[in-house]
Amino acid sequence: MNDLLAAYAGAGIAVLGVLLVLSFLVLLLQSRARRVQANRLEQATRLLKNIKPSAGVENNLNIILEIYSGIVDSHGYAFYLRDDSQQKYLLKSVRHLHDVKGRKVAPTYNRLAPDKKETYQPPISLSVEGIGKEMDVVQEGRVPLLSIPIAGGKGLIRIGPIESISGSVRKRLEFVNELLPQVVDVLVETDRMKIQTDIVVTSETALRSVSSMALNADAVMKKTLEMFATSMGISDAFISFQAKGGFHVPVLFGWTASQENAIYQDREVGAQLWRAIAQREDVVIRPNNAQYPKLSNLLNVRGQELLLIGKFTDSIRTGLLVCRVDLAGETELSEEQYATSMRALTKALSRLLRIQNMIKPMTNNYIDLMKLLSKTIDDLNPYTVGYSELMSRYSIIIAQELGLPQREIQDIALAAYLSNIGVLGLSEELYLKEGKFSEIEFEKMKLHAEVGAEIIEMLLGNQAVASYVRYHHERMDGHGYPEGLRGSEIPMGAKIIAVVQTFLAKINGRKYRTPLPFDKALELLKNAAGSQLDPQAVDALVRWYQKKRSAVKTTGQALGPCWEMTCSTAEVCANCPAYGQVHLNCWEMDTNNCKAHGKSCESCFVYTEAMARRNALGGKVV
Repeated sequence: MNDLLAAYAGAGIAVLGVLLVLSFLVLLLQSRARRVQANRLEQATRLLKNIKPSAGVENNLNIILEIYSGIVDSHGYAFYLRDDSQQKYLLKSVRHLHDVKGRKVAPTYNRLAPDKKETYQPPISLSVEGIGKEMDVVQEGRVPLLSIPIAGGKGLIRIGPIESISGSVRKRLEFVNELLPQVVDVLVETDRMKIQTDIVVTSETALRSVSSMALNADAVMKKTLEMFATSMGISDAFISFQAKGGFHVPVLFGWTASQENAIYQDREVGAQLWRAIAQREDVVIRPNNAQYPKLSNLLNVRGQELLLIGKFTDSIRTGLLVCRVDLAGETELSEEQYATSMRALTKALSRLLRIQNMIKPMTNNYIDLMKLLSKTIDDLNPYTVGYSELMSRYSIIIAQELGLPQREIQDIALAAYLSNIGVLGLSEELYLKEGKFSEIEFEKMKLHAEVGAEIIEMLLGNQAVASYVRYHHERMDGHGYPEGLRGSEIPMGAKIIAVVQTFLAKINGRKYRTPLPFDKALELLKNAAGSQLDPQAVDALVRWYQKKRSAVKTTGQALGPCWEMTCSTAEVCANCPAYGQVHLNCWEMDTNNCKAHGKSCESCFVYTEAMARRNALGGKVV
């Protein structure tokens, strides 16, 4: 009996022990579940608390990547957003947490390349095809990456290098991932609205800016000088007029506070300016000039700085344009190049202001002013000298080749000349930027066509010319702007301008881009026919050149004088030995002035066309 009681007691103790263990496990699991829930709540709260739509998409995506970095430890984190128009995921934010020694490093924003020590550099874009719908470890080359697609295909997160993740980590990632679709929607929509608002503001500012220039002399001088300074790498400049009791300075930028005060307040600075230029059109002041010490004080004596002074007149008053230039600066322009550009600017300003004075009582006649404004924009930069004139001439050629009515040809010629007039309403930094635009910069830049059209409608009242300017960036395949017109929906004048603009972009270079050889440019133009460009307009230009080239009997001779083929200004050509020379090609001269309009003989289309024509005959010179 005692043994039986002992057995029951032992069994009871064992059962009690098991119950205690089970109770402990239940409590442990409940505690762990509460911690998991608390952790999830913390992550959700952190995500919602830190996201600020007004901070921009890239900054907010980095916050999201920071949350992921608290769950998965790796070297790099990349966030992609889907672009439906390209059918690609575009890299928007990158975060790098560790270098190769495991030390924390700062985040990287907005497509910036990672540190050279980091082991993985995410691509700028990924094709939508091949991206799975589930979280998984994938291989990119030899790098294992955790691929986390966002529900609905809105975006993609990649983390790596990483070989695998535990089940608990996967659950935490899945929980955070469930929150992302709505968050991403809000961020993208907010950013889109911000861009649209910025575009509207830019458009209104552009229209006001250009409208003010029609009759406001100070606005014309300010815009012209700012664009000249930006294109020539000049940071300090001002314009001065003699006034009763002193001097009037309507435009000034750059300069130190003390220099600015001297320019505005010290009458001797103005007096020395006028004495220095005297009866000349322009003059150069160098450092340590004993005759004009007040002007020397505007220069840095340790550098290679010069003070360029140019004179202009509006038929009523005479003004001085003063610029401080640094020959050791990044532009690498010579003193003569600066002086040539200064002379071109002062002559253009004189003409602009004279015409402005003439048309003030005749507000319906703005064509001359608009054309001169366009030409002035061209002449501010060596690489765009003669651009508007070339646009107009080639457009006339194509229109005539197509047999269009004379009235339509005149409208197309004017629209081509004024096709870039809308850039006057944009900032100088944007218009003259070299290289690729950001998304919002590109959206702003696209406004120049619509702004230009509005200017023409407002000042000239010519709807046809306005429509040609408005739609000259449309494409035959419907992928252009501003309205995505396609084929026959695009006015013929706009199609012609698009062909000429594309052609000139290929045969003319920029500081950052070498021109294409002439025949290569024509070939690429033909390749773009049908998708980007109108085939009839392209064929008309190619056909005209074929006739023009076949009519030249001497294969080693240019199709025409270089100053005519490039529409260079008299100011650029005046000091060029090739100007007026009809017996020798410009490249055969010992020296020429090509650099003043951004060209070199080896890449200039005047030369490459002649060489291509000669090579077509086996290199024979006839």
